[in-house]
Amino acid sequence: MKNLNFFFIGIALLTGNFVNAQDDAAIEKEIAEFHQPYKTKFESILALSKQNQLEIETVKDSVKLQQLLLKGDSLINQIDENRINELKQEFKFAKEHPNSIKSLEMIRIRIGRFEGMNFYDTFEEVFQNFSPEIKNSEKGKEMAEKLKYFKQSKVGSAAPNFILKDINDKTISLADFKDKKYILIDFWASWCAPCLEELPYIKELYKKYQHQGFEIISITRDKESDSWKNAVIKNKIESWKHISLVENQSKIDTEYFVYGIPHKVLIDKNGVIIGKWKGSSENNKHDLQQLLKSIFEAE
Repeated sequence: MKNLNFFFIGIALLTGNFVNAQDDAAIEKEIAEFHQPYKTKFESILALSKQNQLEIETVKDSVKLQQLLLKGDSLINQIDENRINELKQEFKFAKEHPNSIKSLEMIRIRIGRFEGMNFYDTFEEVFQNFSPEIKNSEKGKEMAEKLKYFKQSKVGSAAPNFILKDINDKTISLADFKDKKYILIDFWASWCAPCLEELPYIKELYKKYQHQGFEIISITRDKESDSWKNAVIKNKIESWKHISLVENQSKIDTEYFVYGIPHKVLIDKNGVIIGKWKGSSENNKHDLQQLLKSIFEAE
């Protein structure tokens, strides 16, 4: 009889696993189906964007060039809008499927990306709606940890403090700037092409506002110190402060919820995050420029 009981228990476990596998397969199919229109639209806009870029590289007329540049910005905005609309649909789907690990995996991918940066409250709401089993799973615990770092690094939160050595082996504490300066933290690396492309723009901002209470702290992800230090010299950006994550054995990028670079964070004199930008785009440059302008023209 005892062996027979073990037999039925084994059958039940196998059956349960089979049902779960079927459920996961069905959920994955639904997810793929509602993603398809967004994928199709993205590919269409991307094709137009590539064609527009080819025209930019060959056009001679300055008026036509300006029109193409504006069109390029518009296409980038359309891609961003499509991603955000797709994320909103994912939130809706996840709320409707709170017992699915596939739903959790789907939104977990988005949490560190550009399109998710203004949706902390929704991520939190959707996560809390998941069943206890999903929240307590390994991936659920990982999601909870991500939400912790997301919360403490979002606009309106007190910026995580750090005390680290800079490129000249001098100690820099973020707290030392409180009540004194606005701080732009720029997470970058010498091997990051978009980061390097932004340096002339950042240099102009620093030149314009450094005497009005504006400081930059660049934090590199470079693994090799020589590459980092040579890039600072080559790009002539020694005038502001530079810190290496590797040399400090620091995880401050985790504290600021940095997944990709470039990644910029603007902190006011009270130590509060007032701006955050992921990735490189003309929109990000414009937003940062306008925010700094509003700050230093008002004071």
